Amino acid sequence: MKVLIIANGDIGDSRKVKDVLPAADYVICADGGLRHAKELGLVPDLILGDFDSLAHGVLEEYRTAGVPIRKYPQDKDKTDTQIAVDIAIDMGATHVYLLGAFGSRWDHSYANMMMLYRLAKRNIEAWILDAHNIVMVSNGVVRIKGQAGQFISLLPLGEDVHIISTQGLKYPIIDKWLPLDFPYGISNVFVQPYAEIQIGEGWLIIVKASD
Repeated sequence: MKVLIIANGDIGDSRKVKDVLPAADYVICADGGLRHAKELGLVPDLILGDFDSLAHGVLEEYRTAGVPIRKYPQDKDKTDTQIAVDIAIDMGATHVYLLGAFGSRWDHSYANMMMLYRLAKRNIEAWILDAHNIVMVSNGVVRIKGQAGQFISLLPLGEDVHIISTQGLKYPIIDKWLPLDFPYGISNVFVQPYAEIQIGEGWLIIVKASD
């Protein structure tokens, strides 16, 4: 099952988002993410949150249409996005796409990066995406589709990462450690339609950028 979670952060140009947004079997809106769904013409299967970032009356339109709504208190141990991620895990999701996961609150943005790690540890393919970037966290072997000339950055998550090899990139990385305090893997470039990265140790943040 492929689950799309729409959070309240920035998504950029909605027209560009439509071009990269994968098809999903189930759509969850976390609080103010509902405004992005509306802009994109998506009808959620579930709306949840404490609803501190929604204009008055917006929920009623969807409640009237029969969309399930779960309200949570503002004082809680999980963010609305984490609640949505945990629901996706409990549903048996194989893929989770997070839209609107980055924004002006860096603490929330980093917390959502942690959600990618939470999902990847459970062998669930997960992306954070917006109009300009697709971000994932991985270990092992990963194959990523791109376009010649497109930027791709490889950055360690929480600890140094050992790269066994890469293929399809302008600047090959062979048997090297990417240290946490030196962004050696920033702004590599696709030279083939696919890149393959073999990770020997650690968890890697992979950022595919469109500009």
